[in-house]
Amino acid sequence: MKAGIDRKTQPPAGGIIVKDKSGEPTGILLNRATTLLSDTVPKPSNKQIESYVLSGLETMARSGFVAVHEAGANAATMRAFESLARENRLPIRVYAMLSARDSDECRTWLIKGPMSDTAGMLTVRAVKAYYDAALGSRGARLLDDYSDKPGHKGVSGEQYGFDRKLVADMMKAGFQVAIHAIGDAGNRETLDFIETVIKEKPEVRLNRNRIEHAQVVHPDDFVRFRKMDVIASMEPPHCAEDKTWAESRLGPERVKGAYAWRTMLEHGVRLIFNSDLPGSDHDIFYGLHAAITRRDKNLQPPKGWYPEQNTKPEEALRAYTTWAAYAAFRENETGIIAPGRWADITVMDIDPLYLGEKSPEKLLAGSIKLTMAAGKIVFERK
Repeated sequence: MKAGIDRKTQPPAGGIIVKDKSGEPTGILLNRATTLLSDTVPKPSNKQIESYVLSGLETMARSGFVAVHEAGANAATMRAFESLARENRLPIRVYAMLSARDSDECRTWLIKGPMSDTAGMLTVRAVKAYYDAALGSRGARLLDDYSDKPGHKGVSGEQYGFDRKLVADMMKAGFQVAIHAIGDAGNRETLDFIETVIKEKPEVRLNRNRIEHAQVVHPDDFVRFRKMDVIASMEPPHCAEDKTWAESRLGPERVKGAYAWRTMLEHGVRLIFNSDLPGSDHDIFYGLHAAITRRDKNLQPPKGWYPEQNTKPEEALRAYTTWAAYAAFRENETGIIAPGRWADITVMDIDPLYLGEKSPEKLLAGSIKLTMAAGKIVFERK
């Protein structure tokens, strides 16, 4: 009631208010329409946000993570990160991506420039932007119509709140860009955008720019990731969770370019893995299992969904560790255990490389024994 959404309410650009046959709202809001509801929720105080952030980071520490890439931090979240960093209360390292939807915060950082303190726990040298929406809600932008919804291709670009000038300015100022792109048109147009900015300022190519999800890619566009040194930041759990309906959205041919980790690697694309938390379960053992087998937690389908796109155990582990360290400009400080590297260590009760080869289903039973960040034990299972 507080949001005041009724049959006359118009959704914002890139959003859909699902209505029944009589034209009344059903209560389901898709894509950018969710802001009609979220904008009416009372804002938490700075202290509350700080407590939420700290609780989340402590949960990640218990789950074995020594660092997180926080994709899309607005001003309030950044204040919490900065406060915790000043007080030496960050339990694990934070690689913060500013939210391009918070234009005021981005412009503040345009003046300050990227922050990269090798001795600190907080790094701010990236910006997260959104080009299209999700495949499940049919918001991902496709080159051709959805197979299960003729006449519909999704939403993207300015209609989804993508501020081209602001994002380009951030890139030219030295910020890595991480752009959410799901559909094959969304990915192609995002690559076009990055290419345009590189042409305007060639140094932008060195920013280790990323496409978050890179979920559905046209066969012609895989090589473009490599040519422009664009990192594909993908989520193995999404494959395991979307498999029951993704092909109905895409059709039998287009789906071959979806969740295509092997194809990315064969084209020489830099690949990293994540969970899209809270979009999926962040459990590392689940993520590794999904990457290696393309099966869900119930071990279905038995031989994996499009198993030709599987990753090998070492590739999956590196995508969560050493390759992710490269994406955060930290390949010389972390990602492996070696003299002179940061003392960021995860101890688990299984060998993911051995089980990944011999009995990958047993990965799901793994647990974290200890997490160390910056030489300090931040979690230990008693």
